[in-house]
Amino acid sequence: MTLSDLNVSWDAGIHAILGAPKDGGPLLLSMLAGAERPRKGQIRVLKGNPLERSVRSRIAFVPLDPVLPDALRVHEIVMLAQRFRGDARGSAVDGLAALGIETLAPRPARTLGPAEGRAVLLAEALASPSVRVLLIEEPAVCLEPRAASHLGGSLREFARDGRAVILVTSSARDADALADDTWLLRAGILSGPCPPLMSLARGPSSTGASFRLAVSDARALTAALARETDVETMAYDEGGLRVNGPNPVALAEALGRTIAATQVVVFDLRIERSDASPPPVRPREAALGPDRSRWEVP
Repeated sequence: MTLSDLNVSWDAGIHAILGAPKDGGPLLLSMLAGAERPRKGQIRVLKGNPLERSVRSRIAFVPLDPVLPDALRVHEIVMLAQRFRGDARGSAVDGLAALGIETLAPRPARTLGPAEGRAVLLAEALASPSVRVLLIEEPAVCLEPRAASHLGGSLREFARDGRAVILVTSSARDADALADDTWLLRAGILSGPCPPLMSLARGPSSTGASFRLAVSDARALTAALARETDVETMAYDEGGLRVNGPNPVALAEALGRTIAATQVVVFDLRIERSDASPPPVRPREAALGPDRSRWEVP
């Protein structure tokens, strides 16, 4: 896996990277956490090198498959993390209570399932005053149910204090529910930010929905959208490709499917009112042309 042409800067807030694992999201988090070294280029976290201890102690990484020291109990793990980070010694139970998992405190780590282990790592990070950057792989996957119910509110409270959360997910719904902005990662190429596709998921609308996109290969995307029954019309103008449909949810899902299938790079994506669109063309006419043998897109 190679991450190429990566030039991005994140500030405080919650940022989602949307893509499949093979696209490189877990690798990017590992490099930000200092667990992997880039072959070229430079990574700076909190104005320093994530390989340095003074920086790493302020970064928390919650991978999909956590590893905890089997010989320790949960409250001992939290206390060890406090010592490593230089935090004032506090109650481990109080830290776990932020995600509603304080009953796990006396449990040996070897008795925890993966979902419980992830919840412990996440609770420790959220409770630490030293952590300024929180990295999470698939935040809503394999997470203890009590912790999952507190997740959204706890992340927003964490980010309100001028801290940053960077999460990698393959779910557009999770990105929309948790993040302030979303970046698309496809085959190691990152683009964005763009509004989450599912931000229109409020049910059918009488006026329909309209998305305007600027992409690397509009022809390939238009051909794929032409096969989607939830796409009513498409049109080109100086602002890019405009896609309209009667149902906001169905249209967002159709766009998500076709973007993933064609692997086009999305440079810009905007949500607009469908009643302000230019005169549209039917998608199958746009894709095939009148003689059904070649492209004719106005």
